[in-house]
Amino acid sequence: MALVNHAKKEINAKIVYFGAGETGKATNLNFIFKKLKPDFRGQFKSMHVQESRMLFFDFLPAGQGNLGDYTVRFHVYTVQGDVPKDSTWKMVLKGVDGVVFVADSSRARQAENRSAVDRLRTCLLAHGLSPDELPLVLQCNKSDRTDAISPQELQKSLGLGGLSAMPATAANGKGVLECLFTLVKQVLKRLREGGLELSGETAESQTVSEDEVVAAGTQPLTSVDVLPPAESVATASDQAVIENFAPSVEILEGVHLAEDGRLQIPLTVSRGGISHRMTLNLVISLESE
Repeated sequence: MALVNHAKKEINAKIVYFGAGETGKATNLNFIFKKLKPDFRGQFKSMHVQESRMLFFDFLPAGQGNLGDYTVRFHVYTVQGDVPKDSTWKMVLKGVDGVVFVADSSRARQAENRSAVDRLRTCLLAHGLSPDELPLVLQCNKSDRTDAISPQELQKSLGLGGLSAMPATAANGKGVLECLFTLVKQVLKRLREGGLELSGETAESQTVSEDEVVAAGTQPLTSVDVLPPAESVATASDQAVIENFAPSVEILEGVHLAEDGRLQIPLTVSRGGISHRMTLNLVISLESE
């Protein structure tokens, strides 16, 4: 669900790239980030979440990506590679406004694709959502493979009829931006039709122009999953999107008793993909009755 910052006249909408491992989720985000004009995007960030790595950045569709006099900032998330825990996806999907389901078009990977669809339904259901009621685009990735099935066959195989099914090859960027902006338009339409109240007035969405956002002449990435080298601290705009994530605490190895009698317990406290390492100091007092 989009978060509204009335002070800044800004709406924060969340898009998640979901799919099985090695389908091209991270490759999508890398390509999109490189193609967006620097003036309209934030930093590319990566953070450890449980046993996985979450990738995210935000961007502003230039010029016309507004609802009324409010600017819409889109926050794009994914989790790289294979994701062992459903709890990771549930955390990332909390508050989602739209999903790009990245499917491998290779005939040999249809079992993994179907399993990922079931997993998406399970994770969304935990938030009271369903793929049938959420803006969702089916990206038929790796469509250049010799064993690739057609978008229509893939859509039928996954039971995702009625959705926008778009061929793409994330490794060279073909179809990647088309998938993103198809979903952006769907999200804006849903926000408008949902009657989002902004300062007492119902917002009206406008058309997003892809040409206004994409930097002309930028070369597409050819390497897969090449990430910017940074572990980043969340900014205010990050916090606007992840502030409702429930915190988790992990006790680390190395608990010991200090010379002054304090029991020192190293912890990792995580919230919304942001992890902080700290030490809990306990003073133990032994009193006999």
